[in-house]
Amino acid sequence: MIKTGWVDEKGKKHPQITTHFEPDKARQAFPCFDEPSFKIMIKMVVDHPAGYRCNSASPLLTQKHVSKNVIRSEFEETEPMSIYLLAINVHDMTQVRGETTRGIPVSVLTPPHKKAGAQVTLEWAIKALDHFERYLDCKYPFKKLDLMGIYDFNAGGMENIGMIHLLYDCAYIEKESITVKTLLYCRVVIVHEVSHMWFGNLVSVKWWDDLWLKEGFARFITSYAMDQMKTDRKAGAHMFEVLDSSYVQGIEVDKFKFTKPVRQTLRNSYDAAAMFNSLSYAKGAFILKSVERLIGAAAFRTGLRDYFTKFKFKSANFDDFVACFGNIENGISVGDYMKKWLNQPGFPIITSERVGNTIKLEQTRFTESPKYHTSQSWYVPLNYKTEKSSPTSYRLMMEKNWVIDYTLDHGYSLSNTFSILNSNFGHWYALDTDNIVFGLHQYEDDNYKLLALALRENSFVLSNATKMVEVTNLELLMKSSRINPQIVLDISRYVSKEANMDVVSKWWLTLLYIKRNLQDKDLYIKFNIYLRSLLIEKVRNAVKLSFDDTKAWVLRKNYCWLLILGVKWRVKEAIHAARELYHRFKEGNHINANFLGYILRHYIRKPSHWPILFKRLNSYPQSQKELRTMIRMLAKTDNESHQKLLLTYSRTSHIIPRSVVKSTLCYVAWRNPHLAWTYFKAHYEYYFRLYGESQFSMNSLLQCLVGNLNTREDYEDAKAFFKVNSAGTGTSGLKRGLKSANVFKNSSGKKSDTGDEVICITVKKESLTKSFSRWWEETFGKEDYFDIDNALDDFGGINED
Repeated sequence: MIKTGWVDEKGKKHPQITTHFEPDKARQAFPCFDEPSFKIMIKMVVDHPAGYRCNSASPLLTQKHVSKNVIRSEFEETEPMSIYLLAINVHDMTQVRGETTRGIPVSVLTPPHKKAGAQVTLEWAIKALDHFERYLDCKYPFKKLDLMGIYDFNAGGMENIGMIHLLYDCAYIEKESITVKTLLYCRVVIVHEVSHMWFGNLVSVKWWDDLWLKEGFARFITSYAMDQMKTDRKAGAHMFEVLDSSYVQGIEVDKFKFTKPVRQTLRNSYDAAAMFNSLSYAKGAFILKSVERLIGAAAFRTGLRDYFTKFKFKSANFDDFVACFGNIENGISVGDYMKKWLNQPGFPIITSERVGNTIKLEQTRFTESPKYHTSQSWYVPLNYKTEKSSPTSYRLMMEKNWVIDYTLDHGYSLSNTFSILNSNFGHWYALDTDNIVFGLHQYEDDNYKLLALALRENSFVLSNATKMVEVTNLELLMKSSRINPQIVLDISRYVSKEANMDVVSKWWLTLLYIKRNLQDKDLYIKFNIYLRSLLIEKVRNAVKLSFDDTKAWVLRKNYCWLLILGVKWRVKEAIHAARELYHRFKEGNHINANFLGYILRHYIRKPSHWPILFKRLNSYPQSQKELRTMIRMLAKTDNESHQKLLLTYSRTSHIIPRSVVKSTLCYVAWRNPHLAWTYFKAHYEYYFRLYGESQFSMNSLLQCLVGNLNTREDYEDAKAFFKVNSAGTGTSGLKRGLKSANVFKNSSGKKSDTGDEVICITVKKESLTKSFSRWWEETFGKEDYFDIDNALDDFGGINED
C-alpha cells in the first residue's frame, strides 16, 4: 500500500491510498501467489473512511456504512487475472465518464480542477479501446476501465486490470501546462497502458523471463496503433518517432560488454525487477517490428488473433507465441529468427565495402570498444536503395559474411550472395532504409562521400526515415571512434536545405556532441558560426510565427529550440519575445510550458533572478512538467548554497512528487556533481527507500550521479561506497555510470592504475578537435570562409548553455 495524495488549487494536499503490486508486492498486502502464471477470480471487499471513494479492478457492487466513520465497498467478481494486476484506490476525487462504441464504461478519476485535462485522457483511452478491438478482432475482456493520475507515481503508467495508473500529468493533460513533446509522450503512455489489457492482462506471461512479450509488444503495438488512430500527424509519424527513440534508448544500453540478453534465467519474482529495462521494452519492440515487416502485416495480424484465441485468460511463453506464426524465408521460422535476437546479448554492426563489382558485407557484434570481438551472429533483415533504384523488400542476411553482386541479372539468391539488379546499381547505396534492424551499418568512406554530394544536390534523394537512420548511425559510429568525425561534418553540409524538421533536430543533436567536446576556443567559435550558417534561416522563420499559429505538429515540436537559438544568436525578434514573456512571468502571469524553459534559461544565472524563480515554485507550477522545467533552470545556478537549498526543498516539500525528487538530484549533478554525490550519500537511506526497488528509477539515478563524477577522489569514493551499501535494482546503472564517469573523458582508454578497464564512450576530445580543425581547413581553406569578427558582433559573444 502506498500513501500519496493530490494537491488542489489552493495548495492543500488531499490524502490518497493506492497500490502498485508489480512484480512481487501483492504478497506484502495479503497472502497470495502473485507470480504471473497464477490466475484467479477475485472478489474485493474494502473498508475505508467515510467521505472517500474506493475503486478497484471490477465495478462497485454494494456500499454500506459499517460504523459512523467507515464505509464497506464490495466489488463484483473479476475475470481470471494475475494478482499483481490488482489495484485498490481510496480517494476523494471526482469522475468524468464515457463509453466505447460497444458500450464499455470508461472513466477518469480526477481532482475537480483537472476535469478538462481528464476529458482529453478519456477521449484517447476510448479511441485506443475501440482500435484494439478492431485490430485484434478480440473484444475488450473486462467489465470497465478507469484511469487515474498518481501524484507521487514513479513510472509512466501501470496497466492494472480495469484500473490504469498514470503519471499525474498524463492523466490530466492541460495543453498550456505541458510541452508538445510531453503531450506526445502522454498519448503514447495512455495507448501503451490500454494495449496491455490484451498484451499482458488477457494473456499474461508465464514467467518474467518473457517480460518482452508484454512490454516490447506494448511499445511496438502502441506506435502502430497511434498511426491508425485519427491524430494531427502524418501516417507513419508515430511509428517512426516512438520506435526511433526506442532504438537509441536500447542501443545505448545494449552496446556494453556486460549487457545481458532480453531473455534470461530468473530465480524468483524479486529478481524480476531487473527485467524492467530498456532491452525488454525497446529491443523487444524492434524485434517485433522486424517480424511484422518480414512476414507481412496481414500474416502478423492473423498470428496475433490466433494467439489471443488460444490463450485468452491464460498465460503464455515464447514457445506459445511463436507457434502462432509460420516461417520467414528459407525454412527459417519466426521462432528461429527471434531466438537469435532475444537469447544473446548485444547487436550487430554491418560493415560494407565495395570491391570491384561486388559489395562485401560482414556482421560483428557492436560494442563501445572496437577492439572487442565475439563469434556472435544474427539473422539480419536487410534491404537497400541505390541512386537509380527504389528500396527493395527485406531479406535475411543469415551468415556472418555476404556479398552484394550487382553484375547478376536476377534478384536475391538463396546462398550467401545478396544480389542487386544490374541496371539499378548507381554510384551510392543505402542499407536498411526503414530502420527495422536493431543494429548499425557502416559504409566505406567513398560511399559516405557520394552520399554527402548527393544530399547537397538534392536533399530528397533519401526518404526522411532513411535520413534519420543514417544520422543515428553516424552519431553512434562517431562516438565509438569507428568513423572519422570529418565524415559526419561533410555530410552535414546539406542541412540548410533539409525541409524535415525532425531530421534537422536529429542533426542538431549530433553536431552538438562535436561542439561540446571541442577544446580550442577559436575552433569552438568557428563551429558555432558553422551551425549558424546551417540553421539561421530556419530560426528566422520560426521567430516570425507565434506558437498558436504553427498548426503542423513537427513545427510546434521544434519551434522552441529554434527560438532558444534565436536568443543565443542575438536575433532581435527572438530577444524581444523572450524579454516580453519574462516580464509577464515576473508579474505573476502563467506562461505556456513550451516557452517556460526558453525564457528562464537566459535569466536564471543572474544571482538576482534566482530567488524570484525559487519563490514561484510553491505557487506557479500547474503541472509536473512545469515543475521539472523550473527546477532544471534553478539547478543551472553556479551558487552552491542555492543548489543545496534546492535539493533540500525537493526532499522536504509536499509539492515535489517522488519522480521529480530524483530529477532534481540529477539536474544538480549535471552542474555540480560533487555536491549531488555528497548529498546523496548523506541522505542515502531516504533515496534508497524511494527508489531502491524501482528498476528504471534507481538505474537512471545512479547512472546520472556516478556518470557525472569528474574527480578521481569522488569516483573512488563511489566505488567504495557501493561495496558496503546496496545499489538495489540499480546495479546495471551503477556499472554504466562507473564506466562513463566524466573523470575518464580524456582517458587514453588503457587500464587505470586501479586495474579497471576504462571504456571511453565518447570520442577523445583531442582527436575530435583535430578532426574539426582539419575539416575546416579542407572545406573552407585556411583563410576564414566566414567573417568571424562580424559574426562575433552579431552573436554578442558566444556562451555555452
